[in-house]
Amino acid sequence: MIKKLMSIALPLFLMLCHINLFAQQIEQPSVSGKTSFAVVIDSHTLTKCAPQVAEYKKTIESEGLPTFVVSAKWESPEQVKDILKKLYKENNLEGAVFIGNIPIAMVMKAQFMTSAYKMDEREYPLEVVAVPSDRFYDDFDLKFNKIADSTKGLKHFYELAPDSTPYIECDIYVGRIQAQGSNGCGCKQIAAYLEKAVREHKADNKFDQFVSYTGHGSYSNSITAWRSEQQIVNEQFPDIFKKEGEARYLRYNMFDYVKPYVIKELRRADVDFMVFHEHGDFHRMYLAGYPEDRQPSEYLGNYLRSLARRNFERAKMRAEEWGLDQTWYSDYNDPKQVEADSLLDLATGIILEEINDIAPNPRMVIFDACYNGDYRNPDFIAGKFIMAKGNCVVTFANSVNVLQDKSAFDLLGLLKDGVRVGLWAQHINILESHIIGDPTFHFTPYSGAEDLNKVLTIKDNNYWFGRLDDANPEVQNMAEIKLFEGNYPGISDILLKKLKTSPYAIVRYNSLRLLEKIGDRNYWEALKLSTTDSFEFIRRIAVTRMGQVGAEEFLPYLIDAYQNDRHAARIVFDASSALLCFDKDVAVKAINNYFKDKHFYNSDKDSAELLKLVEANPSAESINTIVGKDKKSAYRVSYIHFMRNRPYHQNLTKALQVMEDPTDNTLIRTMMAEALAWWNLSYRKQEIINSCNKLLGDSTTPEEMKPALVSAITRLSSKK
Repeated sequence: MIKKLMSIALPLFLMLCHINLFAQQIEQPSVSGKTSFAVVIDSHTLTKCAPQVAEYKKTIESEGLPTFVVSAKWESPEQVKDILKKLYKENNLEGAVFIGNIPIAMVMKAQFMTSAYKMDEREYPLEVVAVPSDRFYDDFDLKFNKIADSTKGLKHFYELAPDSTPYIECDIYVGRIQAQGSNGCGCKQIAAYLEKAVREHKADNKFDQFVSYTGHGSYSNSITAWRSEQQIVNEQFPDIFKKEGEARYLRYNMFDYVKPYVIKELRRADVDFMVFHEHGDFHRMYLAGYPEDRQPSEYLGNYLRSLARRNFERAKMRAEEWGLDQTWYSDYNDPKQVEADSLLDLATGIILEEINDIAPNPRMVIFDACYNGDYRNPDFIAGKFIMAKGNCVVTFANSVNVLQDKSAFDLLGLLKDGVRVGLWAQHINILESHIIGDPTFHFTPYSGAEDLNKVLTIKDNNYWFGRLDDANPEVQNMAEIKLFEGNYPGISDILLKKLKTSPYAIVRYNSLRLLEKIGDRNYWEALKLSTTDSFEFIRRIAVTRMGQVGAEEFLPYLIDAYQNDRHAARIVFDASSALLCFDKDVAVKAINNYFKDKHFYNSDKDSAELLKLVEANPSAESINTIVGKDKKSAYRVSYIHFMRNRPYHQNLTKALQVMEDPTDNTLIRTMMAEALAWWNLSYRKQEIINSCNKLLGDSTTPEEMKPALVSAITRLSSKK
């Protein structure tokens, strides 16, 4: 009997210990309000930073936002997510901040939710290829499956479920405050940061000092693309930037070495906001290349010597291609030359080790760059910015690589009205975008400004319909977003009307962006109208998406854009790429028809140039390689992967035959289903859905194919 009692009591005791081990301590708000906020912190950090956390909570609540403090020894992302969902349901949680050692969700099979990330998930280790993403926490409709036995430190690995909602629509916002590995004691860093955050909350600081930097290689170095940024900033911040220096636009080639001038701007005590359009990594901001007017020996020699240090034979081969002898790189191992090359390289960017000394002052920084926000690393650029001694409180950065043809200014005008950074970011998140720092930070609103922090939490469709023509164009944008998220009847017609009639480029782009999610005939009409929009970015997106849709009726518009927008380098490139997504013979006919009655200067040359482009279309070679089972599998795999980026609609029939072929390799068939799932804008996507349904209904279809088929159907059928 005693043994029997012990056999019951011991598991019960262990279960109670398990519950106690994961117990959460919750400090309740001291004020009431319509929404709430949560500080999610690990127990050790809370113990060491208790006074600072208490003052931070008090400060946020003084602004009318009830704040919970939730602490635990967090051991899984599910624990954190469960408490967030509970607070959302019971206390109308609007957002949270993660402080200290909070689990990191590493996401697989969701690359279509990123802007550009397409690393082969089968080839690389989980820790390298998975996307660190807080969408695990802030979008409650996304479903994830835990990858067994894959936890590594704070990192926990998941796959997006095949039947998960295939789009991001965040229920709350989330920010991260994370100590930097090389900055000393983590708790001291966090305590100092919270003191800084409280100080900036209490400061009377309006959004009136703005700096934008565009680095080498961004937007293909297009002057037209760079100039159009100034157009929308004037719409978002009317009547603010009236004096010299209030809004500055720097570009990589304004100086031989631009780095000192960028650092000067970062150290300005009065700067409110700075955005970096550049290439990046977790450890570096790539500001510029080598000066274009320098002697070739300075940068070619540096390049060849750097290459020789990594691979001497490659350096030798590259030098021979350029007709250069070994004197250009023979001293690649000389200590003095190594030092000189390192200094030359350092002059083109900012690295982690320099940020503490720079002590950045802009209160908010956007890194429109790859990996600068990769918080899986002990140190990373965005984290260094907020943990340095300057005034920087919050950054918005990407954890993996990011697309250049992406807007970095969506809804930014809301910030001038005192909107919390989290509420701003909540409606523009992609899988890789993250708030690093305090998401409740906001600028002081201008006198008489409406309290948009309260307005943005309203979910009533009738209310937002009444604000579609608001005097503030960013409020118009939020009205469109809220009606779209609320599934308002007739939203597609509303968006098309806005695109046709709005005098604001930011409203026209927002309308186009939301219509893309719907993907109906109104969207096709919007694309045609957008090819002649005054805003370069809208024209650029229009020609890109025409290739992704693939309808032949777009061909005259693409040809016209290629012909009439020759001064816009990025549009010419994107229109050229889009033309390859059409059958070659059809494209040739369309080009000949377009130029038939045109006799302007250089029309013959332009026509010949376009014909040469489409005649060289590599689509036939790619599909023949995929279909040809005798080809090396590596080439087949490579071309199938490429179909994610370039939907060759003319190849779809053969692609579906490969996917349906029971005699072909199962992995190849599965990869084809995965690739075709990216064709969510294609005018032929219903054919893909039908093929996937057919295979799911076929008892001979391999089980390992079915998740990819379900995912493809889910993604291609989505109306958001």
